Amino acid sequence: MKKLRHSHRIIKQIERSIPEDSTLDLAFLKKESYFNFQIEDWYGDNIGQHKKLRKTIIRELLEIKNSWQQTLNNELNEPYYLAIWLYEPRILKSEVVCAIGDKITYYEDEAFLSSKKPNRIHTNQYGQFENQLNTLKWTRKVDIEPYYEWEMNWPVERYANPKEFYKDQRLYNRIRKMEFHVVEKDEEKIYFNPEGDIWIGK
Repeated sequence: MKKLRHSHRIIKQIERSIPEDSTLDLAFLKKESYFNFQIEDWYGDNIGQHKKLRKTIIRELLEIKNSWQQTLNNELNEPYYLAIWLYEPRILKSEVVCAIGDKITYYEDEAFLSSKKPNRIHTNQYGQFENQLNTLKWTRKVDIEPYYEWEMNWPVERYANPKEFYKDQRLYNRIRKMEFHVVEKDEEKIYFNPEGDIWIGK
Protein backbone atom coordinates (compact mmCIF):
# COMPACT_ATOMS: atom_id res chain seq x y z
CA MET A 1 0.00 0.00 0.00
CA LYS A 2 2.90 2.39 0.62
CA LYS A 3 3.90 2.27 -3.04
CA LEU A 4 0.32 3.04 -4.12
CA ARG A 5 0.02 6.02 -1.75
CA HIS A 6 3.39 7.30 -2.94
CA SER A 7 2.22 7.07 -6.57
CA HIS A 8 -0.96 9.00 -5.77
CA ARG A 9 1.08 11.72 -4.06
CA ILE A 10 3.36 12.06 -7.08
CA ILE A 11 0.36 12.25 -9.42
CA LYS A 12 -1.22 15.03 -7.34
CA GLN A 13 2.06 16.98 -7.35
CA ILE A 14 2.30 16.67 -11.13
CA GLU A 15 -1.33 17.68 -11.61
CA ARG A 16 -0.76 20.82 -9.54
CA SER A 17 2.47 21.83 -11.26
CA ILE A 18 1.82 21.01 -14.93
CA PRO A 19 -0.30 24.10 -15.76
CA GLU A 20 2.58 26.42 -14.84
CA ASP A 21 5.39 24.14 -16.04
CA SER A 22 3.83 23.67 -19.47
CA THR A 23 3.01 27.30 -20.31
CA LEU A 24 3.98 28.10 -23.90
CA ASP A 25 6.96 30.47 -23.98
CA LEU A 26 6.43 32.48 -27.16
CA ALA A 27 9.64 34.45 -26.70
CA PHE A 28 11.67 31.22 -26.59
CA LEU A 29 9.74 29.83 -29.56
CA LYS A 30 10.46 32.91 -31.68
CA LYS A 31 14.15 32.86 -30.72
CA GLU A 32 14.85 29.11 -31.09
CA SER A 33 12.06 28.18 -33.58
CA TYR A 34 10.86 25.35 -31.31
CA PHE A 35 9.36 24.77 -27.88
CA ASN A 36 8.45 21.52 -26.17
CA PHE A 37 7.14 20.12 -22.92
CA GLN A 38 8.14 16.56 -22.03
CA ILE A 39 6.89 14.70 -18.96
CA GLU A 40 10.20 12.96 -18.27
CA ASP A 41 12.24 16.16 -18.66
CA TRP A 42 10.30 17.82 -15.86
CA TYR A 43 9.51 14.98 -13.50
CA GLY A 44 12.15 12.32 -14.12
CA ASP A 45 11.93 8.69 -15.21
CA ASN A 46 11.48 7.23 -11.73
CA ILE A 47 7.83 8.11 -11.23
CA GLY A 48 6.61 4.74 -12.47
CA GLN A 49 3.89 3.54 -14.82
CA HIS A 50 0.92 3.69 -12.46
CA LYS A 51 -2.38 3.33 -14.35
CA LYS A 52 -3.74 6.62 -13.01
CA LEU A 53 -0.51 8.36 -14.01
CA ARG A 54 -0.99 7.18 -17.61
CA LYS A 55 -4.45 8.75 -17.61
CA THR A 56 -3.04 11.95 -16.13
CA ILE A 57 -0.38 12.13 -18.85
CA ILE A 58 -2.89 11.65 -21.67
CA ARG A 59 -5.27 14.23 -20.23
CA GLU A 60 -2.49 16.79 -19.75
CA LEU A 61 -1.04 16.24 -23.23
CA LEU A 62 -4.43 16.97 -24.76
CA GLU A 63 -5.01 20.03 -22.59
CA ILE A 64 -1.54 21.42 -23.28
CA LYS A 65 -1.94 21.00 -27.04
CA ASN A 66 -5.32 22.74 -26.99
CA SER A 67 -3.99 25.58 -24.84
CA TRP A 68 -0.93 26.10 -27.07
CA GLN A 69 -3.08 26.01 -30.19
CA GLN A 70 -5.25 28.82 -28.86
CA THR A 71 -2.22 30.93 -28.00
CA LEU A 72 -0.57 30.29 -31.36
CA ASN A 73 -3.71 31.13 -33.30
CA ASN A 74 -4.27 34.33 -31.35
CA GLU A 75 -0.72 35.64 -30.97
CA LEU A 76 1.77 34.14 -33.43
CA ASN A 77 0.56 35.24 -36.90
CA GLU A 78 2.69 32.75 -38.85
CA PRO A 79 2.59 29.05 -39.80
CA TYR A 80 3.50 26.58 -37.08
CA TYR A 81 3.92 22.89 -36.33
CA LEU A 82 2.09 21.60 -33.27
CA ALA A 83 1.76 17.95 -32.27
CA ILE A 84 1.52 15.47 -29.44
CA TRP A 85 4.31 12.92 -29.51
CA LEU A 86 2.79 9.93 -27.73
CA TYR A 87 5.33 7.23 -26.89
CA GLU A 88 4.25 3.61 -26.50
CA PRO A 89 5.20 1.96 -24.22
CA ARG A 90 7.62 4.64 -22.94
CA ILE A 91 4.79 7.04 -22.12
CA LEU A 92 6.89 9.16 -19.75
CA LYS A 93 8.81 10.40 -22.80
CA SER A 94 5.61 11.76 -24.34
CA GLU A 95 5.56 15.46 -25.10
CA VAL A 96 3.89 18.35 -26.86
CA VAL A 97 6.08 20.00 -29.50
CA CYS A 98 5.77 23.28 -31.37
CA ALA A 99 7.99 24.62 -34.15
CA ILE A 100 8.13 27.53 -36.58
CA GLY A 101 10.28 28.56 -39.55
CA ASP A 102 12.74 26.01 -40.92
CA LYS A 103 12.21 23.74 -37.91
CA ILE A 104 8.77 22.85 -39.28
CA THR A 105 10.31 20.89 -42.15
CA TYR A 106 12.65 19.09 -39.75
CA TYR A 107 9.85 17.92 -37.47
CA GLU A 108 7.53 17.08 -40.34
CA ASP A 109 9.99 15.06 -42.43
CA GLU A 110 13.28 14.35 -40.66
CA ALA A 111 12.88 13.91 -36.91
CA PHE A 112 11.82 10.23 -36.90
CA LEU A 113 12.18 6.97 -38.75
CA SER A 114 9.01 5.82 -40.47
CA SER A 115 7.38 2.68 -39.10
CA LYS A 116 6.56 -0.33 -41.26
CA LYS A 117 3.77 -1.33 -38.88
CA PRO A 118 0.09 -0.53 -39.62
CA ASN A 119 -0.69 3.14 -39.17
CA ARG A 120 -3.64 2.59 -36.84
CA ILE A 121 -3.54 3.78 -33.25
CA HIS A 122 -5.73 1.90 -30.77
CA THR A 123 -7.26 4.88 -29.00
CA ASN A 124 -9.75 2.62 -27.20
CA GLN A 125 -6.97 1.59 -24.81
CA TYR A 126 -7.04 5.13 -23.40
CA GLY A 127 -10.61 4.82 -22.10
CA GLN A 128 -12.34 8.15 -21.48
CA PHE A 129 -9.92 9.98 -23.81
CA GLU A 130 -10.70 7.86 -26.87
CA ASN A 131 -13.00 10.42 -28.50
CA GLN A 132 -10.57 13.31 -27.95
CA LEU A 133 -7.68 11.31 -29.34
CA ASN A 134 -9.76 10.39 -32.38
CA THR A 135 -10.07 14.06 -33.30
CA LEU A 136 -6.37 14.06 -34.15
CA LYS A 137 -4.65 12.59 -37.18
CA TRP A 138 -2.03 10.07 -36.01
CA THR A 139 1.13 8.94 -37.79
CA ARG A 140 3.21 6.03 -36.52
CA LYS A 141 6.98 6.44 -36.16
CA VAL A 142 9.74 4.38 -34.51
CA ASP A 143 10.92 5.18 -30.99
CA ILE A 144 14.68 4.61 -31.05
CA GLU A 145 17.33 4.94 -28.35
CA PRO A 146 20.95 5.80 -29.25
CA TYR A 147 23.86 3.72 -27.96
CA TYR A 148 27.30 5.20 -28.52
CA GLU A 149 30.23 2.99 -29.38
CA TRP A 150 32.45 4.58 -26.73
CA GLU A 151 30.03 3.72 -23.91
CA MET A 152 29.44 0.24 -25.31
CA ASN A 153 33.18 -0.38 -24.99
CA TRP A 154 33.52 0.55 -21.33
CA PRO A 155 35.65 -2.03 -19.44
CA VAL A 156 34.28 -3.99 -16.51
CA GLU A 157 36.35 -1.79 -14.18
CA ARG A 158 34.03 1.14 -14.91
CA TYR A 159 31.15 -0.71 -13.28
CA ALA A 160 30.44 -0.83 -9.55
CA ASN A 161 28.82 -4.24 -10.04
CA PRO A 162 30.27 -6.73 -12.58
CA LYS A 163 26.80 -8.23 -13.07
CA GLU A 164 25.70 -4.92 -14.61
CA PHE A 165 28.63 -5.07 -17.02
CA TYR A 166 27.68 -8.51 -18.31
CA LYS A 167 24.02 -7.51 -18.50
CA ASP A 168 24.94 -4.47 -20.63
CA GLN A 169 27.24 -6.51 -22.83
CA ARG A 170 24.44 -8.94 -23.66
CA LEU A 171 22.27 -5.98 -24.67
CA TYR A 172 25.07 -4.37 -26.72
CA ASN A 173 25.87 -7.60 -28.53
CA ARG A 174 22.22 -7.96 -29.50
CA ILE A 175 22.10 -4.36 -30.74
CA ARG A 176 25.31 -4.78 -32.77
CA LYS A 177 24.04 -7.95 -34.44
CA MET A 178 20.66 -6.46 -35.24
CA GLU A 179 22.08 -3.25 -36.78
CA PHE A 180 18.59 -1.77 -36.92
CA HIS A 181 19.91 1.71 -37.67
CA VAL A 182 23.58 2.68 -37.48
CA VAL A 183 25.10 6.13 -38.00
CA GLU A 184 28.81 6.92 -38.18
CA LYS A 185 29.79 10.28 -36.71
CA ASP A 186 33.33 11.54 -36.04
CA GLU A 187 34.68 8.10 -36.98
CA GLU A 188 32.56 6.41 -34.32
CA LYS A 189 29.36 4.43 -34.66
CA ILE A 190 26.04 5.19 -33.00
CA TYR A 191 23.64 2.26 -32.81
CA PHE A 192 19.92 3.04 -32.59
CA ASN A 193 17.74 0.42 -30.94
CA PRO A 194 13.95 0.29 -31.44
CA GLU A 195 12.13 0.72 -28.14
CA GLY A 196 8.54 0.98 -29.36
CA ASP A 197 6.37 3.49 -31.22
CA ILE A 198 5.94 7.23 -31.34
CA TRP A 199 2.49 8.36 -32.41
CA ILE A 200 2.48 11.86 -33.87
CA GLY A 201 -0.94 13.44 -33.28
CA LYS A 202 -1.85 16.68 -35.05
